[in-house]
Amino acid sequence: MAWLEEMTSEQSEVVEELKRRTINDVTPKMLEDESVFYRFCKAREFNIEEAETMLRKHITWRKENKVDTILTDYKPPEVLVKYAATGFLGFDKEGCIVRYCDYGNADIKGTINSVKIEDYVKFSIQMLEYDTDLLNQHNKEFGTKAIHGIHIYNFENLTFAKATHKTVMELALHFCRMFQDNYPERVKRIYHINASFYHSLIMSITKSFLASPLLKKILCFGTDGWQQELLKDIDADVLPAFLGGNRTDPDGNPMCNTFIIHGQIVPERYYLCNSEKRLFNSPDAKKITVSRFSKEEKTFKVKEADSYLEWAFETMNKDIEFSVYFKDKSLENSKKESVELVPKQRINTFYEPEEGLLKCEKAGIYSIVFDNSYSWMHSIYYKASINSIEE
Repeated sequence: MAWLEEMTSEQSEVVEELKRRTINDVTPKMLEDESVFYRFCKAREFNIEEAETMLRKHITWRKENKVDTILTDYKPPEVLVKYAATGFLGFDKEGCIVRYCDYGNADIKGTINSVKIEDYVKFSIQMLEYDTDLLNQHNKEFGTKAIHGIHIYNFENLTFAKATHKTVMELALHFCRMFQDNYPERVKRIYHINASFYHSLIMSITKSFLASPLLKKILCFGTDGWQQELLKDIDADVLPAFLGGNRTDPDGNPMCNTFIIHGQIVPERYYLCNSEKRLFNSPDAKKITVSRFSKEEKTFKVKEADSYLEWAFETMNKDIEFSVYFKDKSLENSKKESVELVPKQRINTFYEPEEGLLKCEKAGIYSIVFDNSYSWMHSIYYKASINSIEE
């Protein structure tokens, strides 16, 4: 059912009132989307004052980021064009736009090392505006009223480093806020496929920043079951073969490389930074030495649940095994072993310090462990702290 048919007469009056109050401030580009006033009212449960506040903030945000002309005036860095692991798939059975993101295989750290953060943000806005334009064009061509999109996130091969990387998580949270504030009522469904343990680390943080209506639209699957669900929304001739559909490249390739950029390693020639050791030169970083066949453990007492354990470390050469453990505060002096929250991961810090973020869902004792049981002696420079993240 189209959104126009879903509204009650009272809701229609609120939408018309919002239009009357803001018509002189919205731009012609915004008016290309006939659902703009409805979506902001719907996002605020048709409370006219709250809807107007939200829309006016959006208008200011569009001006500050030059969103109306971002499709023509902004030229993203080559590395994002070639290695941002995403693709527009088409439209679902109801005319909603469908986008795929190969999150698990993407070299997100590589792209972050290769572009400025502001370019990452602008590129994300440009992608959202590109999808919005495609949706508006599709509606005009077929006489439809679709306003939503389906987002498919593939978490296959997601690693610990990607799931906890501090800058990556900060960007993800920034995107969540930006999307919720400026693209309300744009989501029909979000599919998380091939989700694993590390996916739960991401969700433990991001779910705290997602509005409840949006969170309810996320469907999480492991390795099975998602193909059938995707086909309920998306025609098999639109859905790529590697996702369970019939669509292939002209040469029969099921990966559909002609319109999807799959995750791949970003060549080091794109990197903006070099191998200079940053923590080594930081006055507030601490140094520890981990001898061969030994471990070093640093513990932190977390007094308030839902705090965040943050860390950054680098080795002078080679890599080190890193893990995180938890022990309930009441068991602090007992012989009961700690619970392993993050299994041991071998981390290489050649190009940048390893910066991580983990939500502490319970109060208690949290420990980060550097394990050197397989290599020569290491000198490690590190920072670690317990903090909160402002919503």
